Amino acid sequence: MAVARNFYEEGMNILEPRVDKRNDTDGITGMQFPSYEWLVAGSYHLFGFHEALPRLLNWLIYMAGVVAFYYLVRQVSGSEWFGGVGAWCLAWSPETYYHGINALPDILALTASIAGLFWFGRWREEKSLAYLGLSLVGVTLGGLTKLQFLAVGFPIAVLVMRDLLQRRYSWQQIVLLISYAVVAVGVSLAWYAYALKLIKTSGLENFGLEFRPAEDLATGLAILKRNLLSDWPELLLGYGALALLLVGLWRLVRHAPVQNPWFVPGLIWGLALMVYYLIELHQMRGHTYYMLPLLPPLLLLAVWGAAWLQRLPKARVWLLALLVVQPVWAFARVNYNRWMHLNPDVAPELFNPVSRAQLEAATPAGALCVVGPDNSSCIDLYFLHKKGFGFEWTAQLLDNTPNGQPYIADCIARGARYLYTNDTTAVKDARLQPYLEQRLTKVGDFSVWKLRPQP
Repeated sequence: MAVARNFYEEGMNILEPRVDKRNDTDGITGMQFPSYEWLVAGSYHLFGFHEALPRLLNWLIYMAGVVAFYYLVRQVSGSEWFGGVGAWCLAWSPETYYHGINALPDILALTASIAGLFWFGRWREEKSLAYLGLSLVGVTLGGLTKLQFLAVGFPIAVLVMRDLLQRRYSWQQIVLLISYAVVAVGVSLAWYAYALKLIKTSGLENFGLEFRPAEDLATGLAILKRNLLSDWPELLLGYGALALLLVGLWRLVRHAPVQNPWFVPGLIWGLALMVYYLIELHQMRGHTYYMLPLLPPLLLLAVWGAAWLQRLPKARVWLLALLVVQPVWAFARVNYNRWMHLNPDVAPELFNPVSRAQLEAATPAGALCVVGPDNSSCIDLYFLHKKGFGFEWTAQLLDNTPNGQPYIADCIARGARYLYTNDTTAVKDARLQPYLEQRLTKVGDFSVWKLRPQP
């Protein structure tokens, strides 16, 4: 949200994403390709700044992903009905249902990658250059937005290799496919190399672009256990889709559909995602949305389970029941647990529009501020509409920096002029008093102080 607003306010150059916690820099730093943030900023230019717009935009992208998955499943299975089952399960996955109206770039990456894979299948059927171009845009956009979604390239690579062995391509088509691979992979990797360079240049590490495996085997096994027993049934899949997945796995072991042209590509896709899952296992501990790349192949297996139940007259009632469970559980897990119990996870002074406006108006626009404690390093700065320095815990203000100064003194030396804090005990610390010149206002627990210039 902050990056999107900064595009809107400070320039629409997509190569220069800016953050609020920028210290005394211009805020430009490396991150995943800011495709979603840039689209949100564009909507601000069209309709004015409204914080509902990112939600509406993400919901439209989410719905587009559901439609794309319908066509992909129909392509793989040859059945419109199974396409509907796949789309239904994706729509009511608690994770996509929840994040479908949140400012989460992963939804755009999911939709783009699904559409890219579907369009590649259409190109194989019709050899229309338009479909290959659309597929390239989808796969590249997915990989740029979140690199892990480039995994859809694995089933595409298997399909291409098999077609090559069967001599189904002309030399012109081979050249096009080589170009496709170079662009999709090369552009994505080039962006992340550029993003790492931006981080190194700016010194702003607001976004982590690195592998994060589990620290040790015991931790990894604990994360895996939590994912399988809690996160997958409750959040990623939902209990209805999980039951269909288990049926599908049972059928896969007993009667694997090895004659289906998508079987080997799907198997390689799954193995590639397993490697990704292990590489990023640390992130799976508290961020289920990191598992969204796993959702399409898992739901394809769930559809395979639904296909078997549909063929058995006595099992059809169970199939219907499991499909009904999907929206019921999504509503119970998301609406009841999150939306019907108001818990905004931000300070009440920032959630209330009146007090939020009072705090924002307390200091001049553009002035560098020190804001915290905020362990996210971005939430308070965003709601206050301020730029500058953050701190995660109050004691950090007095911790010595590498230059030997307390952090607060270093911030002042680098241009910070104001302090925002809702730690009511912080300003009573005698060690902090030499850095505070005047309290400008107090709104609830939030105090706004003018900082004293240091000699």
